[in-house]
Amino acid sequence: MNNIGVVIPAYNEENDLPRVLNTVCSVDWITQVVVVDDGSTDNTLDVAQEYAAMDNRLMVEHLIENRGKGAAMLTGVQALADDIEIVIFLDADLIGLTPENLAKLCAPITDGCYDMAVAVFSRGYWRTDVSQWVFPNLGGQRCLLRNVALAVLEPLADSGYGVEIGLTRYAKRHKWQVQYVDWRGTTHSMQEHNLGWKRGFKVRGVMYQQILKTWSRTTIYQLQKFPESHPWYEKIQRLWE
Repeated sequence: MNNIGVVIPAYNEENDLPRVLNTVCSVDWITQVVVVDDGSTDNTLDVAQEYAAMDNRLMVEHLIENRGKGAAMLTGVQALADDIEIVIFLDADLIGLTPENLAKLCAPITDGCYDMAVAVFSRGYWRTDVSQWVFPNLGGQRCLLRNVALAVLEPLADSGYGVEIGLTRYAKRHKWQVQYVDWRGTTHSMQEHNLGWKRGFKVRGVMYQQILKTWSRTTIYQLQKFPESHPWYEKIQRLWE
């Protein structure tokens, strides 16, 4: 395979991160792994550094303050070695990740047939299955060329959890060929389970707010050529502001 790097943004994932790294580090065709600790307040940084000490392909980037997922992903891509051609983005709280999943996600890009591959969960946990079936464009597990990822993520660094919808809108606007890959038996930890229903629901609300904000911003960008002709322009503009 081409030189392939993995970027894992992580915020307060001390319990889930080892599970993901155990799988990623078992794959010998992965050239480099970057874990970006996004200002965690738990032991995420220590966990990542312990794994880095055991595998010389793994490096850790530490952001002193929490800057959001978009900034963490960009930091990870920037930290990759110059010879990395393809990048895989993974969430730090995945459950059921396998080496086969990673190979399936990479194949459309290494074969040169697609511009981006996006994993879609199935038969993992019903709530994440339904969510990804309804909104597959919000999936965080993606693969694309490293130089393309760098260019797209720079204007999305402040988008937080909206980074995925930003990537999707960019791909649509530039008529990318996108392949959706079935990750059967895979899911991720639910915020409500990790933090309790009240706090988890609050975090989820922030996530959806950031997604909606990025959607509105990219929509405004697309409408700037003919704003007066679109009835929703003013409403979307106010939402973004």
